[in-house]
Amino acid sequence: MSLGSMIGAARPDAGGGRRNLLERVVMVVTVVVALVFAATIDGFATLGNLSVILSNSAALVILSCGMALVIISRGLDLSLIAGMVAGATCFSILIDAGYGGPESLLLAVCAMAAVGIVNAWLIAYVEIPAMLATLASAMFITGLVRFAILGGEFMILLPKAHPTVVLLTGEILPGLPAPLVLMAGALAATAILLRYTAAGRTVYAMGDNFQAARLSGLPVRRTTIAVYVFAALMALFAGLVTASASGSVDFRTVTNGGLLFEVILVVVLGGIPLRGGRGGIRNIIVGVALIAILRNGMTLLNFTAQMQDMLKGIVLIIAIVLDNYLNPRDTETDTSGDL
Repeated sequence: MSLGSMIGAARPDAGGGRRNLLERVVMVVTVVVALVFAATIDGFATLGNLSVILSNSAALVILSCGMALVIISRGLDLSLIAGMVAGATCFSILIDAGYGGPESLLLAVCAMAAVGIVNAWLIAYVEIPAMLATLASAMFITGLVRFAILGGEFMILLPKAHPTVVLLTGEILPGLPAPLVLMAGALAATAILLRYTAAGRTVYAMGDNFQAARLSGLPVRRTTIAVYVFAALMALFAGLVTASASGSVDFRTVTNGGLLFEVILVVVLGGIPLRGGRGGIRNIIVGVALIAILRNGMTLLNFTAQMQDMLKGIVLIIAIVLDNYLNPRDTETDTSGDL
């Protein structure tokens, strides 16, 4: 298979109608669910509730941008939520110590970039499977920050009166909250990286056939570093959005696993195959739309967290089964070390 045909086959719009079927099904289900909730739940179909859905989805969208890029490259990042919490903790500690907002943000960016580089080095150079490397990274980051920095505590408060925190929770322009601006920025950055850069073309080629991409001379190792650094930075900004809104950083977000579960669910539901090589921001938006509406509706119906997890688990199983059917393995894509 030539390099040109390999990259062409891995474009986000390649693959035909069969591979786009899951995306279309999820879009239809989203509309149906929204209509059912609007007819049965008082206050669901209001501008106020729509604003709540959008605001509550900002961090999920930003995280999903990072995870989508990783999965398109045929990887997996289980350290994403640990990085989100650790990055927000670093930022909080720095501003508590008297550093200015820009300095604190820059240092937090450097710390999270280092996390992404270490993840990528373990995967690309040491050749540890991505699932194991990032799982170990998540455990190490969580333990280091909790016990070496927080002294075993689960939570740290964020000073909500700090100008940077006020900016993150306020409006950039009237009617335009900062979290939505960051969400739009994350989607735009992901789209530009995937569609208009050499790194993006390499990401698709890696996901379509990693061995062929490497043998063709593409910079797969350097691209892996870029992918995991991008994911780590998305985790940081999602953490800043979440921590600024709640006024705290809670490490139980890592230990309960619910948010990581939702991020993977968004990517799979949106139609990005777990075997990589295809996908884009449209898939992220489709997946987030369904999860955000389901989460909001179930909350308004007073479903318990356990019941919500059960229902989302069923949805994820169905999505994975459909993904396996719509994106079957073959002799070209069935290579070792997928994750």
